[in-house]
Amino acid sequence: MASNAPIRTQTTSFCRLCEAFCGTVVTVEDGRPVKLTPDRDNPHTQGHICVKGAAIIDIANDPDRVLRPLKRVGGPGEFAEVSWDQALDDIATRLKAIIATHGPQAVATYFGNPGAFSTDTFMSSQWFLARIGSSKFYAAGSQDSTSRHLASWILYGVAFRNAIPDLPNCDFLIMTGANPLVSHGGLLTAPRMRHDLDAIAERGRVIVIDPRRTETAKRYEHIAIQPDADAWLHAAMLKVMIGAGTVDDAFLAAHCTGWDDLRTAVTQVDLDEAATATGIRRDTIERLALDFAAAPRAAMYGRVGLCRGRFSTIANLLLDAINIAGGKFGKPGGSTFGAFPLAEGAEPLSGYREHRTRIGNLPVVAGLMPAAALPDDILQPGEGQVRAMMVIAGNPVLSAPGGERLERALESLDLLFSVDLYVTETNRFAHYILPAATFLEKDDIPLIGLSHMVRPYLQYARAAVPPMGEAREELAIFSDLAARMGLGSIAPTPGLRWLERQGMAITPLTLVELALRHGPLGKRRGNEALSFAKLADMPHGTMLDLPLTYGGWADHVATDDRKIRLWHPIVADEFARFAAQQAATTDGGALKLFSQRKLKSMNSWMHNPEKLARSQRPALLVHPADAARHGLSNGGRACVANAHGAVEVAVEVTEDVIEGAVCYPHGWGHNGGWRHANTLPGANINLLLGLGPEAVERVSGTTFIDGIPVTVTPIAA
Repeated sequence: MASNAPIRTQTTSFCRLCEAFCGTVVTVEDGRPVKLTPDRDNPHTQGHICVKGAAIIDIANDPDRVLRPLKRVGGPGEFAEVSWDQALDDIATRLKAIIATHGPQAVATYFGNPGAFSTDTFMSSQWFLARIGSSKFYAAGSQDSTSRHLASWILYGVAFRNAIPDLPNCDFLIMTGANPLVSHGGLLTAPRMRHDLDAIAERGRVIVIDPRRTETAKRYEHIAIQPDADAWLHAAMLKVMIGAGTVDDAFLAAHCTGWDDLRTAVTQVDLDEAATATGIRRDTIERLALDFAAAPRAAMYGRVGLCRGRFSTIANLLLDAINIAGGKFGKPGGSTFGAFPLAEGAEPLSGYREHRTRIGNLPVVAGLMPAAALPDDILQPGEGQVRAMMVIAGNPVLSAPGGERLERALESLDLLFSVDLYVTETNRFAHYILPAATFLEKDDIPLIGLSHMVRPYLQYARAAVPPMGEAREELAIFSDLAARMGLGSIAPTPGLRWLERQGMAITPLTLVELALRHGPLGKRRGNEALSFAKLADMPHGTMLDLPLTYGGWADHVATDDRKIRLWHPIVADEFARFAAQQAATTDGGALKLFSQRKLKSMNSWMHNPEKLARSQRPALLVHPADAARHGLSNGGRACVANAHGAVEVAVEVTEDVIEGAVCYPHGWGHNGGWRHANTLPGANINLLLGLGPEAVERVSGTTFIDGIPVTVTPIAA
């Protein structure tokens, strides 16, 4: 008799929700993914995975997932299924007409975080935009990363060049603006980071500086700081180190420029004012700086908490300057660049101010347009006014500033189409939604993490299942659109199209494989160079025999003289602005609002799986003293308001948040096409953010998110 038992197979892969790239095993039953578990044989992650990674199975099989092209047939959110040919023909025709009438700069992209860790999604969307001649690549990175990229460009000449802490050899680690037990590391690939931190704490110290006693802070030493005060702390620490004579003058003279100017700027900072601004006692700041300087193997590491305030560029630059001046840079146990397994030139020499925004004249950092300028770029007439948009894996109505104004802007477009898994709060205004493949349905490598891995590693993962329903990979979508527009290949440069003439398809992964073969590993191994075919025979991935760049870090500095640049006109202007600010806390009884990341949330797009969302109840965290002062009660409700808007939230009274500040998670307030997420409590806190030049750090375009003054008033039951 024929067996009716399901056919089960297992495929090794890796997660692409964040930069940890945890190894996974995907169980497939009759062609459908049914389970995702950690890969205990993966040499990099050794069985680690977080709860969100396992939930990708629920997303892949979610009945609310978009699996066929949708065309809007009525008001926002009203769609009907159409064929791919119908959707792509109409999109291509409209795009051609808009470009012919208004020029290519009338077309823009918004690129969201979920696609950043997929090689195909990130590269092919950029290729297509460049192929049609537009430079308007708006991205979620302007909410939490572009000030870091600008600091890196100033220091090292490349916006995507970031120094990482040598966790395996470090004995004294200061983390500021980072919560890696929840985020799993940003611009730092260390999937078993908790084990690294535990080992450092056992050998020495791990200190977490944050306005909230985060999950990471609870496990190690915590120093509470006021939101948006990191520049004060870092300047004060560097001043203390200078005054104590603990800076590495020989290294600074040999490898850096601008030290004299930076030293003059930070020595003008008053330590008592710094204590007032940060909420940290002066003697605590002094002891922290001196203990760090005295530790032979020490590093400072920061992430998004440094990137969302009024002086986020110099906060990031000063953090690196503490490592550099303190003699911790380029040394074991300190801070240095990761390994670079790809060929020279494969990583873009991304920079600063390649172009500027049409509205507000804001600079573009690392090619990423500031999202705060997007609504007015659509609504304000003039040359270059955006008339068509592609939204790729993003939900800016909930994740970017000015959601209500952005809704009006999106509704006014001549064409809006989205490539996504769901009908989101943003693409409910789209003319078309094109179904994307999940990472379970794609071949990939951990590209974005290759230059900042603590332990260099590589894996080539085959798709665990074919695209479900009629979903497609982004490269196929954009290549088809380009062909229908008569543009031919979307390869980034004509010089690469010789590969097509040899019968080799030009894909993002093709170029990565070539860069791997011609990189340092390929040169060393010769005929034994790693290829995807060889990597496919290593189903759990392989560790790379590449060290961190202790001795060769200078080869990766791209300034004109190959020296680290500690001073620049941008830095001079920012320090002048910084010096003019008062150190006093917020006036008028206002509280300072800052954001929070939840372990089971991934911005706005993972609230539909019931397993993740059922235990989440977003609440405004308020210190007991502030609760008493403002008449707030635990479990009650409050109105949080400022000049930009007001939201109603639940209140949680807790000593985990510093007095004078309140904290709320972002990405809530759903009204899209996800039935479960729409039933959840929570408000869109980004309605309180401003728009345009006044709402961003002008030199980087980064949105002011942390330290926003708000009033909080109780709402009667």
